[in-house]
Amino acid sequence: MTRDVKFELDRADELRRMLDLREERRRTDDKQNAGVLILLHDDGTDDIKVLLCVRSRNLRRHPGEVCFPGGMMDDEDRDDVRQTAIREAYEEVGIKENDDYVVLGNFPAFQARFGIVIHPTVALARRLPKFTISIDEVESVFWVSLSRFLENKHHSHYPIGHSYTVHMFQFGDYPTTYGITALFCIFVAIGVLTKIPQFNLLPNFTINDIMDRRLNSIEIIRNVYELAGDVPVPLKSKM
Repeated sequence: MTRDVKFELDRADELRRMLDLREERRRTDDKQNAGVLILLHDDGTDDIKVLLCVRSRNLRRHPGEVCFPGGMMDDEDRDDVRQTAIREAYEEVGIKENDDYVVLGNFPAFQARFGIVIHPTVALARRLPKFTISIDEVESVFWVSLSRFLENKHHSHYPIGHSYTVHMFQFGDYPTTYGITALFCIFVAIGVLTKIPQFNLLPNFTINDIMDRRLNSIEIIRNVYELAGDVPVPLKSKM
């Protein structure tokens, strides 16, 4: 085993623990299900990046928006939401599991406010991939440092009711990232960097709540799921 391979395996195990990822891969019954791939690149420095896509402006739904590689579940996925994310990532940007990345695990399902249940699969790039972009679906791709999703400098938000906040990041050098995509970038940044954001996550879950209750990164993410997600989160006994 080479040093590089050992680093990759050790880092993959570490990230799984830090993000509390699971092996849950089944679709949510009686719902529309979508799988997304949250691909991280770690070159051994503190500057860990996440891959984002800009959707084609010719698409009927959400043209030009920033997203993760992913899409709706197909029959060929056989109710496996992880397979949906893997398939869609290959179709959209030409990256392959094992060749280009190793899958770390899944976050629990999260129901978006427009009714679709999102199943995020997190993966670690084995190297910087060479992308083959499907121009019918994706306009461009870019990497963003996770740390930027915890900073207030480029962050704005607007609340929806008492239990949800739409987060928005306008970095200037990248397209605007907002909504579910921004929320999961925040989740991953909290878990991987073990830091809290410089802004409130929800109207009813603030920085003061996090500090007063001395919550760790996994507990912070779970609280947002419980307060804002419509899909019940099965909690593990260990924290």
